[in-house]
Amino acid sequence: MSKYYENYWQALKNRGLDDFHYKWPAIKGLIPKTSKLKILDFGCGTGDILQQVIGINPNSQYLGIDVSSIALKKAKDRFPKAKFYHIEDGDKIPLKTSSIDFILMLDVIEHIYNTKSTIKELYRILKPGGKILLSTPYHGFLKNLILISFFFEQYFDPESAHIRQYSKKSLVSQLESTGFSVVRFDYFGRFFPVSRAMYVLAKK
Repeated sequence: MSKYYENYWQALKNRGLDDFHYKWPAIKGLIPKTSKLKILDFGCGTGDILQQVIGINPNSQYLGIDVSSIALKKAKDRFPKAKFYHIEDGDKIPLKTSSIDFILMLDVIEHIYNTKSTIKELYRILKPGGKILLSTPYHGFLKNLILISFFFEQYFDPESAHIRQYSKKSLVSQLESTGFSVVRFDYFGRFFPVSRAMYVLAKK
């Protein structure tokens, strides 16, 4: 699986696909500004999001996890003070229980096979009262109906690494069934019901 995502990540870079321009303005206000926190970017890639978060909160400790060793090498070069970990999947995260204050998981959950076990692991490593900020493409009934009717070939890429699709209900249920409490939920990118994505801020 790790090799597959190495190739997928490289293909994205080569194709120049980037949704940062609409994603970051929607979520930057949710980044904690308290200093000396331990903040984990789960699915950090080369560290593009980390760069922005460090700009908001420069006095915290940063960690990154990814399945792509190529991306992690670039992230390590960019942020030598941060700690990075390579994993094959999310079933076993190499961090201590109740050790993290805040987790970023942006456009990652849709790529994960064992979603339940990954979310349980993220819950385990969060401190009591810690929060997770998660985003994923939005797939509600009306949006999918419109896309299938008019834009099927353009939208459903056979080379896509997205193996799961979420509506608000399914995403919130995934978190609450693990023990998280949802603090905030919203859509972003375009307008509802054809929003491009959604985010949820949840608390342990």
